[in-house]
Amino acid sequence: MSVLRCQGFLEALALLNSEASDLCASYELQRLPAAPDLTTALGLRVEDYALNVIVPARDLPAALWHIAAVPCGRAHLEQVCQRWFFSSDHMQAAPAGRFRAHLVAAFLASLDEVPGDFSLHAVTMMPPMWYAIHWDEIAFELGDERYLLHFSHSD
Repeated sequence: MSVLRCQGFLEALALLNSEASDLCASYELQRLPAAPDLTTALGLRVEDYALNVIVPARDLPAALWHIAAVPCGRAHLEQVCQRWFFSSDHMQAAPAGRFRAHLVAAFLASLDEVPGDFSLHAVTMMPPMWYAIHWDEIAFELGDERYLLHFSHSD
């Protein structure tokens, strides 16, 4: 997976969606920690998040987050990208139709550069503390290789 190219794309879109807004957009593609399965990898990620990202740092075991990963298809991924790439009033002023479709397609093409067929999983959770105003997460899995696509708005 072309993580570096995808992350640059996501960072640019997060900046555009934060511009002229009081919301801070966070769009990331990150490799999940090594683990025997996807659920464990997602749990390790949120435990690390609680210890290293939130202030004050807290020890919040994965079980407290009520994480679920449900298989989803490419259509769900496209819908999530469409919603988040144009989530702010500022970006909703972008021309509808082909422009938006091409932007989403360009991002998805960068995901498609990896050989193999990643399975997609919509990730849901009920965090035990404040996580973001709203968010969407999709996990990608191919064997032992796992990534998380994270979209969120915070204030």
